Amino acid sequence: MKEKLKKIAKNRIFTLIGILIFIGICLGIGSMIAFIQHESDPTDVAATYFRAFVGNDYNKMYECLYKEEGYYLDKNLYMDTMKKLRSQYVIDTYEIKEPENKNGRKTVTVVCRDENSGKTKNFDVLIASKRKGFSISPEYYVDISNLTVKRFSVTIPKGNQLQLNDVTITEKMADIKNDGNNVMYNITGMISGKYKICGTNDTYSMVSSINLTESNTSIDLTKEKHIANAKYSKLINESGRKILDEFYKAVRKRKSDNEKLIRLFSDKKAAKAVKKLVEESEKIVYWKDTKNIDKYKVIDMSMKNLKSGITYDDKKKIYTLTYDYSYDYVSATDTALYNSYVYKLSGKCTSKMTIKYEAQKDKVIVRDIQIKNKNKKND
Repeated sequence: MKEKLKKIAKNRIFTLIGILIFIGICLGIGSMIAFIQHESDPTDVAATYFRAFVGNDYNKMYECLYKEEGYYLDKNLYMDTMKKLRSQYVIDTYEIKEPENKNGRKTVTVVCRDENSGKTKNFDVLIASKRKGFSISPEYYVDISNLTVKRFSVTIPKGNQLQLNDVTITEKMADIKNDGNNVMYNITGMISGKYKICGTNDTYSMVSSINLTESNTSIDLTKEKHIANAKYSKLINESGRKILDEFYKAVRKRKSDNEKLIRLFSDKKAAKAVKKLVEESEKIVYWKDTKNIDKYKVIDMSMKNLKSGITYDDKKKIYTLTYDYSYDYVSATDTALYNSYVYKLSGKCTSKMTIKYEAQKDKVIVRDIQIKNKNKKND
């Protein structure tokens, strides 16, 4: 009898233990499912993205994006796009809906409400997911494929780097292949919009621009003219602007040997040339054969329509800076004591100044300067 009771007790204990184990397993599975569901809920990233949109935090929005290898997502272009989009929304209150599939893509819709008008407007957040390693649940990101175009390619000569909107494109952003004397960059996807496209090296650049709106677009920079790269463009523009300013100061003051101007020309031949050009330009604002011309002074000179450009001759290793502009001028005498009369002369001159530079490490040297003038005198 005792043995039977012991067997019954053991059976009940084992049964109880089994039941408890089963309950524990069920609770564990339930907890794991709940955890996975919580971790795999894309609502959190959508909410973070949208709240950054409401608060104009476009840097935070950019951090939420899915940045797939082979894609180039221009941050400044993206932020400008979001700023324009934000201006189209009045958001007094909002409601974040549950994720759903729209057109085959997981989407979180946020209903935005304008309390004054009572109108609502939807803000859809497309979701992309990626599973890392052995992770049970995926990580979620914001998908902006609706703002991108596919398959963009640029061809540049070997020895150059590709820059888009002044950002250097790396192997993570593009598939880079050698093609004879050229290199082709193939980018899987880019944000649609305006781009400055530049192939550049230590000496010169090739530049084009495009408003990218269509997929399967190709650009060939090998056919573009050579211009100064960013480094030498800065040096040349700084030098050219100083020369332009000091040149016309010298013209107005009739000082062809103006020290500040001549100091900008270390090449003796170029310094001699600029002195001669100052003297020639003096004859424009101080008319030849005008009576008592030595008593005139330039009392007004205003430059207009200044345009500039820099080209590079790869054979001669020379940069050419060109200024196209015009200026109105008025020259006059002091008031005459005997009749209180002021004598004036005026006109408009259209000019083209050409300055040639040679690069020497971290500086540029002026090798030549020329000016073409077309003066139109006022009656």
